[in-house]
Amino acid sequence: MINSAFPNPAQAMAGKGVIIVDPKRMDKIIKVDKNNMYMVIEPYVNFAACQAEAMKVGCTFPSPPAGAQVSALANIQWHGAYGNSWLSALGANQLLSFEVVLPNGKILRSGSISQAGSDDWIWNDGPGPDLRGFFRGAQFGHAGGMGMVTKISTRLFPWPGPVVFPTQGNAVDKESFFPMDKVRWYMIDFPAAIKAYPDKEEEQLRWSCDLHYEIARAELAIVVQHNAKQFMWTWAARSKEEFHKGVNEDFFPHGYNIVALSALTSVEQLEYEEKVLKHIVAKMGGTFLSEKSPDPKDRERYKVWMRITNDWIRTAHSMRLSRPSDCFHQGTACLDSIDTVAEEILRANRVQRKMVAEGKGKNLLPYSFHGGWISPLEKGYGALMTTDLWPEQEPEKAAEAIQFLLSSLVGMLGEKCAGATVCLLGPAYDLLGPQFFNVHLLVKAMKREFDPNNISNPPYATTPDVVDPIQLAEMTKVL
Repeated sequence: MINSAFPNPAQAMAGKGVIIVDPKRMDKIIKVDKNNMYMVIEPYVNFAACQAEAMKVGCTFPSPPAGAQVSALANIQWHGAYGNSWLSALGANQLLSFEVVLPNGKILRSGSISQAGSDDWIWNDGPGPDLRGFFRGAQFGHAGGMGMVTKISTRLFPWPGPVVFPTQGNAVDKESFFPMDKVRWYMIDFPAAIKAYPDKEEEQLRWSCDLHYEIARAELAIVVQHNAKQFMWTWAARSKEEFHKGVNEDFFPHGYNIVALSALTSVEQLEYEEKVLKHIVAKMGGTFLSEKSPDPKDRERYKVWMRITNDWIRTAHSMRLSRPSDCFHQGTACLDSIDTVAEEILRANRVQRKMVAEGKGKNLLPYSFHGGWISPLEKGYGALMTTDLWPEQEPEKAAEAIQFLLSSLVGMLGEKCAGATVCLLGPAYDLLGPQFFNVHLLVKAMKREFDPNNISNPPYATTPDVVDPIQLAEMTKVL
């Protein structure tokens, strides 16, 4: 039995018949509780639908860079990273109660909904069992290997309005702007002494970390990010032609920090937060880009970026990241403290640029090696980062991107970085468990207990009986 949300090419190696379960008719928002700020959903409800319904009652719902069209249930109970993770944290942090059909056909409920006769999905820590860790796994979830989740409840967040997400224009020309008394965006530049890129890359990243910590201490904002140089233009360009023109002209000379403030309680709160943010940036020597910036290029950069900032609230332009070569691959990923993810960006960039200097990156587009995306979580308690690679389209050339990825993975394993699991699904627990306090042994034991016949989405959450040493070696020979 394979959940259609998590297919794996290795399943074809099993040589056995499979049943693919597609829950496409399970597409209902079952409950929206505005007072207790949670929502109950089925598998085929996407983020856009969740957010649209939440906004009607003065709440909001996050949206992942993968796009607001993806399954909210699958994303949240697996991992989930969002444009406003500064406020919402990861999807795994939003999961409340849930219902799952186990491989033996029994229905298991976790959280407050597990109480007899209860229709209350509000809580995850009791009364009742809390099995979120069982289904989330070490970090990136069981991916259907422990059964099929049919319902979850998930957190909502306060929203000042508007009730309907505003848009104008059509297709690639579509833009979105919030009323200035509801949400305000800010594009923050570095101090003049560290603007040179890549010469001052390390100083820029460390300055960004300090800025994020200062904003966290002041308890400001609903979105805080550092967007890498190549990330700025891949996201903002409306066409391949516009992208390549901007890259050749060095339209965005380096990365920028992006912040959104909102009037969650009142316009007075918004005005106060703006004053505090301006004080922090001035104290640190940074500047704001705006329509009144002295440099006309800065005015144009601000204009171009502001037309897509709302994408971090409801993602619609995620495929723009693939435009340079019709695909992209993460060069590295990491989930840790803000400072630590910046260190991982610097480490990965050093390794990958060295490989380029040795002639190993000739089939990767040259703008693959610029900075990294830093997305702090829960107002600074942690952070997620990625760097991105754009390979040429031919399969043998695209394979070079994988080699770059693996070079970063080796370093991440050496540092016991939890982000390493994003690079290896399926047998990840077997490969990485010894690096992470033998968590794979716990996962194997649970798999045996709940799915002794291994019918639920193999080879996820693998056991020795499922993947023998020869098959595991074949699956992981790329290492």
